[in-house]
Amino acid sequence: MDPHSPPQPARHPERTPSPRPRTRLHLVVGAGLVLLLIAGGVVGWVLWSGRPGGGETVELRVGGGEVAADSAEMDRVVEILGRRIAGMGHGEPAITPGPGAVTVELPPDVDTAEAVALMERPGAMTIHPVAGVVDESAEPPSTDETVLPAPDSSERLLLGPARLDNERVESTTAEFNASFSQWEVLVEFTDEGIGEWAGVTGEAACLPPGDPGRRIAIVVDGEVVSAPEVGPDVACETGLTSGATVISGDFTRDDVVTPANLIGADPLPVEVTEAP
Repeated sequence: MDPHSPPQPARHPERTPSPRPRTRLHLVVGAGLVLLLIAGGVVGWVLWSGRPGGGETVELRVGGGEVAADSAEMDRVVEILGRRIAGMGHGEPAITPGPGAVTVELPPDVDTAEAVALMERPGAMTIHPVAGVVDESAEPPSTDETVLPAPDSSERLLLGPARLDNERVESTTAEFNASFSQWEVLVEFTDEGIGEWAGVTGEAACLPPGDPGRRIAIVVDGEVVSAPEVGPDVACETGLTSGATVISGDFTRDDVVTPANLIGADPLPVEVTEAP
């Protein structure tokens, strides 16, 4: 993507017979499925395991400082980490909680470093109106505003107070849009989120095209992952009412898997770090 090209508008998401073997014997044993094949004098065993895990094991500390995570926080951490690893698309992890830590047995074929980095992320998502573009030395004029770099450009965006967060997201999906030949993250909002999304996009639509105030910034863990401009077809004070939006850009599949996993779940209630 050209760093100086205008941001993409926010869009509505569009929704022959084989020879008969001489002998075949199937044998099922225990919780796993063990298949004994005898065909044409060849004997083979194949094992399917239905249990999670099966790959590398890592230990993560849960909580920081001298205050340990309580049981409710530990339960939430186990749930969130499980969803994140499953979202990588290789299977379910096996997670065992312990005093101040969890042991995570990853599914096979998962990149361990990538999985650890994903599990350590706080996972906080916020959506902000863009109040303007400022120079590098500018400071936020109030505590409710913040200045962050725009994605894929040298711009620095002045962001207004957050209008939506993870709690207003119903689900996320990383998908390939064949029409635009690009990877995207489809974000669907809750009932409360639908109203907030319509409100913030409706306000932006009242400003002229090209005005920085027509842009909406999606921030994950303090980084702007997308800042599209509201399209010219969006009505002032009405906004986007479909209840969903698409995060798009010059993304690969790996680029969209992480934000899809983070945005679609609650942020971690406590700090999680890899044990030494």
